[in-house]
Amino acid sequence: QGKLEEAEPLYTETLETRRELFGNKHPDTLDSINNMAVLLKDQGKLEEAEPLYKEALEGNCELLGNQHPNTLKAINNMAVLLHDQGKLEEAEPLYKE
Repeated sequence: QGKLEEAEPLYTETLETRRELFGNKHPDTLDSINNMAVLLKDQGKLEEAEPLYKEALEGNCELLGNQHPNTLKAINNMAVLLHDQGKLEEAEPLYKE
């Protein structure tokens, strides 16, 4: 429905709760980190989204390995963000993974 501003506190609450309950490297927490990054990107807050995308990518690689679907999604999301920021040289190797 496009109510991105209304969604942000709900995403924040979910992420904080999952960090407290499960820790930072749990699949559910990593999913919430990625979701928060997507929301911020959709709001045009690319600089705020970047560290969350990085955290999700690093966590998924460590926990699930490089070929897991969640990791591949995180790689793609990071590449798209970097592309949108005009960081094409940084995005290119991620697109090739």
